[in-house]
Amino acid sequence: MVAIGRRVYGLGAVALGIGGLAFGALAAMGQQVPAHVAGPMAAYACAGLLIVAGIAINLPRVAAVAALVLTAWFALWTLGLPLPNALKQPLVWVSWESLAEDTAMVLGGLLAYALILGDSPRAAALRRYVRPVFGLCLVVFGTSEFVYSKFTASLVPTWLPPSQLAWTYLTGACQIAAGLAVLSRIQARLAATLLTAMYVVFGLIVHIPRLIADPTALGAWSEHGVNLVLCGAAWCLADSLAEPKPAPA
Repeated sequence: MVAIGRRVYGLGAVALGIGGLAFGALAAMGQQVPAHVAGPMAAYACAGLLIVAGIAINLPRVAAVAALVLTAWFALWTLGLPLPNALKQPLVWVSWESLAEDTAMVLGGLLAYALILGDSPRAAALRRYVRPVFGLCLVVFGTSEFVYSKFTASLVPTWLPPSQLAWTYLTGACQIAAGLAVLSRIQARLAATLLTAMYVVFGLIVHIPRLIADPTALGAWSEHGVNLVLCGAAWCLADSLAEPKPAPA
């Protein structure tokens, strides 16, 4: 089976790394770190790591190591930035949204690693623990669409009928439904597959056009890279939920 989810996850890491090299800022890689805290050299080092690991995850001999490197990179940022912010500001919803986003990127790396391991007991254990956490992240994503509906609606192309706000609510409901499906294991793989398709559409009609319209916008690079990583993570989730094929007689 072609590991497309793993490849898309790696492509997202490469996209984030390219943004980091272009702007010399960690913010271009989805990490809101003030420039006086981490300068261009730190950004270049992290960008190089993301690009190398994002490419290496496609190479059979080093794919597992690359998946763990990406997992560790996203995990360190999650523990260092979004988690403390969420604990300091528990009533500010965007703090939990940022935590869920970074957590989902970590989980994508773990799922990619589990898929590389195949049907081993370690892989089965990883999938068992990762899936419910991923489902919770999806519920947070969907809720955010309602909490910040005006901002999200501003990103929806105006040519889409019936309205920008209607699509915002629909995508929010779809992500909540996908999260509940993954948590309950009811039509979980179908939900993960449709979620992946939705993230692909987000990239095609929102993030790539914004990047083309203004390639000098740091935020456009960051959001495009993060969406690609999340798309790869969702794809890995769908692959991990596939029914195992019976061994040949």
